[in-house]
Amino acid sequence: MFAKVLIGLLLALLLVPHAEAASFDCGKARTPFAKAVCSNPDLSKADDTLALTFQTALNGLSAPAKTEVQGAQDAWVKYANIACTKDAKLATRPYNQDGMSCLKNLFSERTEQLQNNKVLGGLRIYYVDRYAALKDPDSANDNVDVATKSVSTPRIDGPDSAAAAFNNFIQTGTTDEVDPTIADNPKPADGSEDDANSLIVTTVNPVRITMTVNSYTYGHGAAHGNYGTTYIHYLRGKNRPLTADDLFAGKDWRAHLQTLALAAVKKAMGDNLMLDDPSSLNNLVDDPARWDFSKDGLILQFEPYEIAPYAAGAPTVTVPWSDLTADLGPKASDFQN
Repeated sequence: MFAKVLIGLLLALLLVPHAEAASFDCGKARTPFAKAVCSNPDLSKADDTLALTFQTALNGLSAPAKTEVQGAQDAWVKYANIACTKDAKLATRPYNQDGMSCLKNLFSERTEQLQNNKVLGGLRIYYVDRYAALKDPDSANDNVDVATKSVSTPRIDGPDSAAAAFNNFIQTGTTDEVDPTIADNPKPADGSEDDANSLIVTTVNPVRITMTVNSYTYGHGAAHGNYGTTYIHYLRGKNRPLTADDLFAGKDWRAHLQTLALAAVKKAMGDNLMLDDPSSLNNLVDDPARWDFSKDGLILQFEPYEIAPYAAGAPTVTVPWSDLTADLGPKASDFQN
């Protein structure tokens, strides 16, 4: 029950008169949103789960970091109040079945997002999240009423210079990959598509902090959305992203990697391979944003449609380290795990 009260207090600040905020409960729900949360068993359970996850996300954070996470949660509550309506404004009528389903998805997505707050490699990672919802200007034709926007980027909670350097890099050096203005300052014309972009920390070791860049765009009226996956490998101590020279040496590594990559995609994709011009792979496999690392080899990431049909997803192939031995630089062992 404490979870319900927790999320209820957040809702109360937005949804009921201030005099009731301190004692808000489901018996005093005043708006369609609050009533939906209280009346639907599945949504009520999702609400409880979200509130518990939110409390867990706050655990162990410093006061400044806690303030940022709390601010993101407050922003999400405001967003959730308008994202499943007909006009991106507070609902004035009870939610229909589609609205309820939309709300359940929002709660589930927010819970999943909050679960990224954790300790990795001895670093306390938390996230700054932004949200927006706006009316689709052409909803009558594309059958979608509201466009949703979200941006999530990581921070390290800590007073040391290394944490400050990483946080500054995220705020100033990653805007090409994840543009915060998508949610901070959407324009009316942006109401024709949904956008969700995030940087998720997946690996922390003494050498690097690897982040997966997830991008999703759904143009309203399209058959399906488009998504992409790339990577940023932030080198600790150097306070910058990985470049090719950090891994490879010599003048022939590009040609060799391209040859190995072509053989790998042919083997992996088989009859699904869509590659009219094999040289189109070259700029893709040369790009450190397409690289991830494992003990077995260098993982190459491709986007939907680049080398295979959409149904194949975002394919990856692995080039074994043993095939790259002659091309690797003196520090390559730092990445072979």
